[in-house]
Amino acid sequence: MTPEQKAGGPQSRKRLVISFEQPRGAKGPTRRRGRGWPKLVAALGIIIVLMAVLAAAGGYLWWRHYRTTPAYSLALLVDAVQRNDVTVVNEIVDIDKIVDSLASEVTEKSVAPYGGTLSPPQRRRIDVLVPGLLPSVKQSVRDSLLKRLQEISEESEPKPFVILAIGLPYLVKITTDGDTARAIAPVQDREIELTLQRNGERWRVAAMKDDNVVPRIVDDIMKDFPALGPLR
Repeated sequence: MTPEQKAGGPQSRKRLVISFEQPRGAKGPTRRRGRGWPKLVAALGIIIVLMAVLAAAGGYLWWRHYRTTPAYSLALLVDAVQRNDVTVVNEIVDIDKIVDSLASEVTEKSVAPYGGTLSPPQRRRIDVLVPGLLPSVKQSVRDSLLKRLQEISEESEPKPFVILAIGLPYLVKITTDGDTARAIAPVQDREIELTLQRNGERWRVAAMKDDNVVPRIVDDIMKDFPALGPLR
């Protein structure tokens, strides 16, 4: 043993101690990530709720606006026809204006059989007689309109009103110009054209064009037509 070893002795030996315990307050990376998940889920939940609220508000505003359009009034009319709701039909169909709108066309069809044999006084007499006879065919015009609307509704299976109202613009071509709208609906192998006019927040049917209706009205009127006197 060397003198240096004797001088050091056993007390000069050094010990190496390794601690496997983490210092107090130290946080592992896994624990930090785990605590962030609740905040992320909460943020996503708030975003989803806000999006749902905005969608509901947008849908409500759109529906309020849609209720003032011609399409909505037509949907009400078609639904009323399906349910035989006469009150709603009368609120939307202005039968007086429809009959008045047919006056000129009915007059032309009424004088057509006479060709050029009518004198000017006889033609003026027809012009005066036809408007007076039209009120007698109001029910016939009304029935014809309701029949066409029923045929429109039969283009698809009966649906709840909301679906009917939203889907009607896909069945009927509607154009709007100010307070007047025109709706063209395919019915079987032909088309029917309706003219609507704004009436507050609703629209009313004020005219109709159907090639099958006018000839029937002319036939009904000619039955009550007085004699025009000798033709020239």
